[in-house]
Amino acid sequence: MQVALKATRIKVFWSLKAYHTARTHPARRASFRLSPQRPATPPPSRPDRPRSLISSGATGPGTSEDCLVLNVWTPGKDNGKRPVMVWLHGGGFSSGSGGSPWYDGTHICQREDVVVVTINHRLNVFGYCYLDHLSDEFAGSSSAGMLDITLALQWVKENISQFGGDPDRVMIFGESGGGRKTSVMMAFPEAKGLFHRAVVQSGSALRMDSHDVAAERTHNLFKELGLAQGDIGALQQISMDDLLVASRKAAHSQYRPVTRTPYLPAHPFDPTASDVNPDVPMMIGTCRSELSLFMRTDSNILALDEDGLQKMAAGLTSTEQASEVVSTYQRIYPDADPTEIIYRIGTDRGYFLDSTIQAARKSDQSGAPAYYYTFNRRTQVEGGRYVTPHASEIPFVLHNLEEGANIGGAPTPASTQLADRVSGAWAAFARTGNPNHSGIPNWPTYDREARKSMILDEPECYIESDPRSEERKLMLSFGSQQYGELEPTPTGR
Repeated sequence: MQVALKATRIKVFWSLKAYHTARTHPARRASFRLSPQRPATPPPSRPDRPRSLISSGATGPGTSEDCLVLNVWTPGKDNGKRPVMVWLHGGGFSSGSGGSPWYDGTHICQREDVVVVTINHRLNVFGYCYLDHLSDEFAGSSSAGMLDITLALQWVKENISQFGGDPDRVMIFGESGGGRKTSVMMAFPEAKGLFHRAVVQSGSALRMDSHDVAAERTHNLFKELGLAQGDIGALQQISMDDLLVASRKAAHSQYRPVTRTPYLPAHPFDPTASDVNPDVPMMIGTCRSELSLFMRTDSNILALDEDGLQKMAAGLTSTEQASEVVSTYQRIYPDADPTEIIYRIGTDRGYFLDSTIQAARKSDQSGAPAYYYTFNRRTQVEGGRYVTPHASEIPFVLHNLEEGANIGGAPTPASTQLADRVSGAWAAFARTGNPNHSGIPNWPTYDREARKSMILDEPECYIESDPRSEERKLMLSFGSQQYGELEPTPTGR
């Protein structure tokens, strides 16, 4: 379906059936679900903007196995050879949609003369159910969702020139689960050569699942469904709704790609950056208080006292060092209450630490550069009590401030100027592999010695060497949470 947007020159192509359907293709062969091909579902109407903090703004249309579609925004079907920005949606590996109003590509297309693509792909048990140990026929089944993304990129390579895009300047980027998928794509040999830049926003995946963790998850799924262990034929007959219910009960964590399998031979960034795409430059970063998004509805956290703060800090770090951690953060942030302190501790323990590890390991390759940022702009919602929640940067990256008002507040001249700077940097990176443009100070590359980083904030953006250095070093002493057998929620989203 093509839509010409009024008052803009942007053309939108919704729900393009872009994926191969042949059973011989790896994405089809690997999956235990070979659903019939049906006409693409028409695009949903744009929902009203949610009233509460990101209550539903990043969600998309209803659930369906018939989901392998993509959307394209372009200034024109011409020979423009514009850079192409392919968005991988958030929601971990288990939920989400490329059709969210938050991901609308109209404004950045119009401002920056780029082509934007958003995609859907299989998720949860449908995209990442591990069956390698049960049947050679389904070897690589835990990568079906990633193979869907690869197919979308193959479609972009073969067709995007018809939409005014340049197939040799394709950038993949995503936030949260989209950032994790972007991280995995850097280590995914099937996708090599299909993208040329990568941006990881609040989703630095160093490691994916082991065979043992994935096999236990599959065992629990068969048990929950009342099926004989290993009876894949019976599994294929289960309805989508019943599979979703059973998968939620069976899994103590998300279904995710599994390493040392046919399509993902090694962890993406552990113990070093994957050698699959050393020539692809990266931008990596996080928001200032990621965990406030996930903790905002917990009344105990909102009313946290000193004793509760100590207990939560012990759970995030260690019982022996919790007091030291809390006192360090209270010294650095003397005006922060216990709730804000735990937001900051939790964020630095997971998202922030992992992002700095990923950026340093990318830099260590001495191939294409890494650029690092932190998004520090304080939300205007509810008096700024959530500081800078997870996903705060998305409306600024895509210049959708009105659509993202539920997380950042109503647009202001200052926020609009910041959106100009941020979206300009992302578009510049898509165009050249370097985020620098005239609206921001010179953005140097990242390395583990200087750790020069771009601070994205109001009223000005600026460069800082090793931001939050003391907090980073303190959290590094505990090691990444991703070294645990199961990465804790919500860090694993």
